[in-house]
Amino acid sequence: MKARIEINRGSYGFGHTWTLVVEYKDATKSFYLGQDVKFCGRVLELSPRDVVDAISTGEISEGEVGNVKLAKFIISELGLTKKKIMALQSWELCAE
Repeated sequence: MKARIEINRGSYGFGHTWTLVVEYKDATKSFYLGQDVKFCGRVLELSPRDVVDAISTGEISEGEVGNVKLAKFIISELGLTKKKIMALQSWELCAE
């Protein structure tokens, strides 16, 4: 499994939105997570600082090691297995 976070500028010109992309040999799934701060607080029930501390870096831009750490942290915290990931709809993890 490969996992990463796609990061886009928020719709109001500030903040960022995240999309979790999980790739298996036989399938790829994407999940729109919503605004970064809202996702951390509402879904993970952690502050952004707690997430940074958990993955040991604040460098989460696409292509950075921290991006992959963040994706795997989210998967782990939510207890997602391949079976669960494949059953989820693309919007089911969203915190908008």
